[in-house]
Amino acid sequence: MSNPSSPSPKRARMNSAESIQYSSLQGANSKKVIYPAPTLEQFDLKQYLDEYSGISKIKRAMYMAEHCTDLAAECYCIALAEAHSKTLNIRIYEEIWQRLRQLSVDVQKDSQWVEQTRNENSREKEDLKREVDKAVIAGQKKDALKAQQDFARHLVRVGQADEAVRAWQDTREYCVNVQDQALLSIEAAKINQSNCRWLQVNSFTQRAVQTLSKSVDEKMRADIDVLQLQASVGDGRWAAAVASVRTLKYDGLVSCEMFTSGAVAPQDIALYGALAGLAALKRDSIKADLINNVEFGKFLDHMPECARLLRCFYASRYSECLGRLDNLLSLAALDPVLGPHVGQLQATIRENTVVLYTQPFVSSSLESMAQALRFGSTADLEELLVKLIERRLISARIDGTSGYLVKYTANPRDTALETINRMYRSLSLQSEAMLARIQFFEEEMGKTGRK
Repeated sequence: MSNPSSPSPKRARMNSAESIQYSSLQGANSKKVIYPAPTLEQFDLKQYLDEYSGISKIKRAMYMAEHCTDLAAECYCIALAEAHSKTLNIRIYEEIWQRLRQLSVDVQKDSQWVEQTRNENSREKEDLKREVDKAVIAGQKKDALKAQQDFARHLVRVGQADEAVRAWQDTREYCVNVQDQALLSIEAAKINQSNCRWLQVNSFTQRAVQTLSKSVDEKMRADIDVLQLQASVGDGRWAAAVASVRTLKYDGLVSCEMFTSGAVAPQDIALYGALAGLAALKRDSIKADLINNVEFGKFLDHMPECARLLRCFYASRYSECLGRLDNLLSLAALDPVLGPHVGQLQATIRENTVVLYTQPFVSSSLESMAQALRFGSTADLEELLVKLIERRLISARIDGTSGYLVKYTANPRDTALETINRMYRSLSLQSEAMLARIQFFEEEMGKTGRK
């Protein structure tokens, strides 16, 4: 078989200064959006994907190929080589090969490997089933548990995800302690994680935590923490994601199975934490919880651009911050966990940046602000400012004649009058409620008297 990774078609690169817009992205179930290749400085596709292994590497490469035509052929070649060398998943191997053919990439299919692997998969599946039945008939609960676990892992390797989840759930009847019960929930969560089914990941990890109670094995705890972080990011729950990042311990995580198996890489934690932090935290919290967080800093070492972005935001270097944000979002758009939310992320972080920019000034030139915050036009900036003012995130008014945003300072008399009106409305409601109650009691007493 020819080396599947040998074809390396040239891909067009965007100018690093070019701003990337993601506003057309509606969510995970929307029409597929095609992006250009990442503009992140010194980005190397092969080096990036080599941080992962097995089915995680394959599915990540396929997601990138589906959303970036510039990288499609190279991603599929890397995925094909990984499927051939690291898995027994014939279905995904043939699917990738078909997609390469559609792209007119000449890669020979290893039909002999496909047929041989198919026969071996079928034979091993039957053997493992017999082992389970044999142990059950003999009444050997521990042997039945081990055989059922081996059977479930085999189903994962051959790509039968739904059947593998059911097989792991079937191990429950052979479990002899809470650790075994928690393990089946964690393994089921991992299968759903590889398919980006975040609701199921949440459900299984919560079940594992409830099962273990206080007796949580350190490696299990680390796997659960990573799974819950990914589920939070996958659901777009940025505050929950940051809360998870704050408690992560680098040494414990990188030695857990999620990392050693290549399902997750340290660069993921850096990217998830940085972007979720910018979306969910205030300026001072970003410094305390992320920039000065020693443990998170170890993850940032794997993706220094995330650290630079956080420092730019905290130092109020807005133009540079938004430029770095665009570069990171160009990679996040091709991440299977972050990708469906990249439009929401960009909008939220941009809003936070605009609010932060306006805080020190009594008035700001709309033209200067649009230039500093990398807006296409002052009209785009005005549209966003109107929304922020309506949501009371900014206390200001737009002076269209002079082209300035003027901070609004409430008149003390107006404030006092508004307070009095609010108190009047509150007292009126209380009075009406009291009168209604008195009327109710009078009617009740009248009925009692007539009896």
